[in-house]
Amino acid sequence: MFNFGWIDAHCHLIEKRISDNLEKEISEAIQLGITGFISSALCKEEYECIKLVKFQKFNKFYKWCAGIHPNYKKSTEEDFEHLVELCDKKKIIAIGEIGLDGRKNNSEWQKKILLKQLDLAKNYDLPVIFHTVKKYYVLYKILKQDFPKVRGFLHSYNASLEITELFSKYDLAFSLNAKIPNTRVLEFIMKRGFFFFETDAPYQKPENSKDDFNHLKNLIRVVDKVSEKTNIEKNVLKEKQFENFQMLFD
Repeated sequence: MFNFGWIDAHCHLIEKRISDNLEKEISEAIQLGITGFISSALCKEEYECIKLVKFQKFNKFYKWCAGIHPNYKKSTEEDFEHLVELCDKKKIIAIGEIGLDGRKNNSEWQKKILLKQLDLAKNYDLPVIFHTVKKYYVLYKILKQDFPKVRGFLHSYNASLEITELFSKYDLAFSLNAKIPNTRVLEFIMKRGFFFFETDAPYQKPENSKDDFNHLKNLIRVVDKVSEKTNIEKNVLKEKQFENFQMLFD
């Protein structure tokens, strides 16, 4: 899917702060050895942006996923039919980001739209990219009951060791960004070996960053931090992540 190199498992190329500077953002990342990006589209308006000419120049460097987000003001259930169309036309490689977000008081709607999208992923044999905030146990129970064979990854992962062990029962990777988990959790993830790196750009700025938003090139800062905390050489991390991408998406 991508050439061997660092891969940003989760970012938002359509978001204005990135898309307005797309050539600069991607070029700077490529110079640092970042060879691929998985970009998430979160609503009908963003689904349609996938077709824009501005994205074609660098299309060999990124792939798209799409989903109805549990806590994004532009995401609505009406987007679902357009999501099905993207699946039919094979325009996306995963459903996401989807999930549950405890910061918003609409849990029944979130669960309803999550189940619809999990069914969609199952029907089209697509991986799922999960967004989960304060609802890990609820998500775990849903998967255990109805979707035990789900595959994909938990993006922006930062939870307890207990939760990490629970989700390790599924074919789900843990995707790490600037807010990495504590040392015990990180060591567990590295030992298990099923992980990705991401920026979530333009969101999730690195600690102490003075920039207005997060940049694609900052993926290397995530890798540096993980390497430092685990004493695993970056080339080893790169090779393992690339293997994981091939296994999940190819």
